[in-house]
Amino acid sequence: MRRLGILAVAGLALSACATSPTTEGTATPETTRPTGEAFALQPTSFSDIPDWQSVDLAPALLAFRRSCDGRRARAADAALPGGGRYGGTVGDWAPACAAAQSVAPGGERSFFEANFIPHVVRGEGEARLTAYYEPIIQARRFPDAQFSAPLLRKPNDMVSVDIAAFAEAYDNEVLRGAPRALTGQLVGNEVRPYPQRGQLNPAPEQAFAWAHPVDVYNLQIQGSGRIAFPDGTNARAAYAAQNGYRWRSALGALRDSGELPSATWGSFRTWSDQRGAEATRQALAADPSYVFFQEETIDDPSAGPRGAANVPLTPLGSIAVDPAFHPYGAVVFVDGQYDGQPFRRLLVAQDTGGAIRRGPQRGDVFFGSGPEAGQGAERMNAPARWWTLLPRGVPVS
Repeated sequence: MRRLGILAVAGLALSACATSPTTEGTATPETTRPTGEAFALQPTSFSDIPDWQSVDLAPALLAFRRSCDGRRARAADAALPGGGRYGGTVGDWAPACAAAQSVAPGGERSFFEANFIPHVVRGEGEARLTAYYEPIIQARRFPDAQFSAPLLRKPNDMVSVDIAAFAEAYDNEVLRGAPRALTGQLVGNEVRPYPQRGQLNPAPEQAFAWAHPVDVYNLQIQGSGRIAFPDGTNARAAYAAQNGYRWRSALGALRDSGELPSATWGSFRTWSDQRGAEATRQALAADPSYVFFQEETIDDPSAGPRGAANVPLTPLGSIAVDPAFHPYGAVVFVDGQYDGQPFRRLLVAQDTGGAIRRGPQRGDVFFGSGPEAGQGAERMNAPARWWTLLPRGVPVS
């Protein structure tokens, strides 16, 4: 879950990217070998970026403006949110953010060329692009035979332990090597691992809506989604928390056991409807990860859910990245493949996910909301090259 956003969260954090279970139905690609090369940014020119003169930059500019808006409350001398190994301070990006507000349609290319310098991204890890989307599912306020799986709010007994803060406070190298944060359950005066998916026993009042079990699982994989009710109202099930476990595909487990011919959402739903709610519950228990949501109103139907950077995602303008390398708000250009054709886009780093934390050239592109976006996202899985654009005058490191 990407926020896990997601996302997007090392368990998908799969994020709210969780995971890119949007690739469940694709053939397993040949794994990209780690380069073994240390992370580095090498200055280059826009003329070296493939198709730079013809790529549609409007979605990236909209995403960039949203990132600028999301940083307004941060101090000028603060680092960009999320982490990363470059990017400078919020103040370093202020001139570009100010200039972005007055760019007219058609002026996007001139804006980026005037305010940024491109750098080739090099480094260890997986050089690959996948994609994710925001599902739109049917839901009910009360359960019935078909709408039997709850959308659960974050539990009151769930706590997060900031390991990084303890590492600094104790000056402890062992703790510095641990995950930055852990999710647990408060039991008396102790913090213990939160129950796995199959061990959860939520109270009825913890649910704010109910849906088909396969749809709920899809929402958990994507990190968030829109829910539609019979009276015509819509809301967003936004990522709220995750129980801390690493994501494991329940669809993949069924496929490996011979229960499913292929790990696609369509085949899983058919299987679920044939086998019933209890068999589906047991199948989903193969994935220990569980995502909790919060209900939100949808103020702008054209905008996606908020990613890990806490700004609305932009279809084909936002990307989930590994924040160990890229800060949130970084502007990156990717060169990959999609449906046998070049996929070249300028995108803004605004999310993350458990399956994305694999190096500086691993990304998950946000395709938008609804079934068409989902069908497109499912087909994205290819190696890619990366560039990042830094505002003029900002140091590389």
